[in-house]
Amino acid sequence: MPIEYRRHRPTYRLQKYLMPMPMAWAALAATLCAAPAQAALLWDWQYVASGVDARGTLTTADNADADGYYLVTGITGLRNGDSIVSLQPHGTAIPGNEPFAVDNLVRADGRLTTHGIGYATAGGTYANLFLASWLSPAAYVEFSSVPAVPSTAEVQVSFSVMPSSVPEPATFLMAALGGAALWLRRGRGAGPGRAADRRA
Repeated sequence: MPIEYRRHRPTYRLQKYLMPMPMAWAALAATLCAAPAQAALLWDWQYVASGVDARGTLTTADNADADGYYLVTGITGLRNGDSIVSLQPHGTAIPGNEPFAVDNLVRADGRLTTHGIGYATAGGTYANLFLASWLSPAAYVEFSSVPAVPSTAEVQVSFSVMPSSVPEPATFLMAALGGAALWLRRGRGAGPGRAADRRA
């Protein structure tokens, strides 16, 4: 029985869908490349003291102010095994530490300000880590509170923070465009003479 070869051709609907795709991706690439980068920086941080062990990741804006400080916009991690769930809003104080407002600023050399960073944990603990510049020598201090009890505590800590290595936004863009181009090439590769069904 003779073998019949039948070539597959994209349907009209598929052709209509695929043909505009290169132009769409080109327009998307132009738009994203023309837009200003809104990158975020990641920082690894930790501090320890007797009875306190806190560590995690800070997210900041990618541009420093005139004094070299970056604004912290997010925080994740653990304090004594308790998940950190939120950043204290800039310009406000953690419960129990009024009127000492946080500014959530960090410098590339690992320095905080006397206002420091504030956060809350899932278990209901609030913490404000700051630089006590009036001590001799200056030291980092954590003030913590548990409003539900209520209770407060203050302890000197050993603190460190350093920038993490993260891909630039352009890296993600190029990877996405490369994947799209490969998908389009594969879709077009199934044209005449490339795909056939062998039927008896």
